[in-house]
Formats: sequence, structure tokens, C-alpha cells
Amino acid sequence: MNLQLPRERRPLDPALKQYLEQTAASASPAPVPDTAENRRAVMNRALSNRTSIPGLPNRVEARDLTISARRTARLYTPPVAQSPLPVMLYMHGGGWVVGSIETHDPFCRLLSDAAGIQILAIDFRLAPEYPFPAGLNDTLAAWHWLVENAHEIGGDPRRLALGGDSAGANLAAVVANRRSAAADAVQPAAQFLLFPVMDHPSAGHPSYAECATGCGLDASVMRWFWDQYIPGVSPTDPNISPLRMDKIPALPPTLVATAEHDPLRDEGIAYAEKLRTAGVEVTHLHYPDMHHNFPVHPGTVARFSQSIRALNQFAEWLSNTLK
Repeated sequence: MNLQLPRERRPLDPALKQYLEQTAASASPAPVPDTAENRRAVMNRALSNRTSIPGLPNRVEARDLTISARRTARLYTPPVAQSPLPVMLYMHGGGWVVGSIETHDPFCRLLSDAAGIQILAIDFRLAPEYPFPAGLNDTLAAWHWLVENAHEIGGDPRRLALGGDSAGANLAAVVANRRSAAADAVQPAAQFLLFPVMDHPSAGHPSYAECATGCGLDASVMRWFWDQYIPGVSPTDPNISPLRMDKIPALPPTLVATAEHDPLRDEGIAYAEKLRTAGVEVTHLHYPDMHHNFPVHPGTVARFSQSIRALNQFAEWLSNTLK
């Protein structure tokens, strides 16, 4: 679908506004001083009572693995008879600073079950302790591990995908660009980008100003994440800002999801259009009444029908693309 940038931002749905206010309140008091450790504690506290989603399928088998360079990964396998299965390497969001396998465990379970695919979620190194390119290098190493070991975990090496949400989608996109440009023998079969970080805030996308506060992800917080991730690195480097890439390689079918109430909205829309113009098969799902990363958070999925609809759309796309 071809989408125009919204000329005027719609008001937040009252129920969504109340949810975001409650979520913000649960994270209080605000981190003082503003450090990575404090932000991680706030995120873990906000998610501590939302580790499962009653009433939704949660039947996958999950087991932890040690993969390249002693990094931890969690493999999700759905209850299906088919073997081998498609596998998606998944990178969690959190601005390259917060988040973990645990924070995204409910979403990965739901998506694996709904799509009928395996998901290999990784714990990459986080900034500021490990700034760029540490997380990217971990993602590249995990991709190579998956290519070499897909058969060992019950996966099909011909149907391997790269995916992630927010900053994790940034890592997925960079790795997809690099491996596709290198024309590796095993290429990604799909690219799955949820509410992706595609450009540095210095680009001045209008949604940074339009959705600066009150939308779950404040623009100031996103700028702070960037400061932790890329000290001394040019924001125009396509290895951190994929939208700045001059030449798009021969990428696989790609899903890009964006939300109207999201500072990252416009860069996600622009990336979908850039890939489409370059001849990539793009499915762009835009959610005009929701906020950043809404289907990924357990509390949102449990409360809003839009999250269930989005999750089912994601699962259908993955199932059809990797069949």
C-alpha cells in the first residue's frame, strides 16, 4: 500500500491514553540520575507483572542456547508436526540500551505459535557498556551461527529470516543489507521490521516533533538512546542509519510496521518507500490509532484488540512468506 505522511496527527484514543499514563506512572519515580542501569530497572519493574497473556495461545517449547562468542539465545518452537521449520533470528527493542530475551519472551512465544515458525531470540551486548558496533557484531555472529546450525535446531536453512522491533529492527535491517550486498550463499528469505529505528534524530523527521511526548516513547528518550549507542560515530553511517544507504541491495520480501503515535513513524514510512522504489517486495502495515511497539508489549496485547489484529497480520505474513 502507498501511504502519505499524515498531515495532522489524530488525537490519542482515550483508552490508549489512559493505558500510557498508567504505564508511565508504574515507571515512577523517573530515573535519577539518568543511567542505563536505572532505565533497565524501570523497564523490568514495568514488565514484572506482565509476563504472560491470559486467554491467548502460549504452547511453544522454549529452550536456552549458547551460541557464538558465548552469547545467550532462546529458541522457540511451535507445536506443529512439520519439520524442518522456517527460523527467524529476532533482536529485541530497547534503544540498544535496555530490553532482553526476558522482556520480549511473551511476544516471541505468541508470534512463534501464530506463525508456525521457530524464533531464535538473542541477547546482544548493550550500550553504553558496549556501544556500536558491539550489538551489530553480535547480530552478525548470530546470523552466521544460524546459517551453520539451522539443521541442528530443526530449522530449514533455505527459510531463514531476520527480524526485530525498534532498535532490534535496526540491527536486523543492517545485517540484511550487509549480507544481501555480500551475495552470501545463504541469503535472508524475509525481513521483518516492527516500528524500526531507521534514521538518526538529526535528520529532522516531523514525527519527532509531532509525537515528542505522551506516546509511550518520548523523543528525548530516543535521542538519549542514540547518545549511548553511537558516541563519536557519524549519524550518516548506513550501518546505524539504514535510511542513509545510497544503494539498496537485492533484499528479500520485507514487512515494515509503523504507528501514527510514534516518533519513529516517518523514518519507518520513508524506509518502506525507499525499498519499494528500489524494487523490493514490501508490505507496509500502518496503524493510525496506536503507539510505538504496541503489539510487542504484553500489557498492550492483553488490553487492545488492535494488538491481537496486528499480531495475527504479522503471523500471516511470516507464514505466507516463509512457506
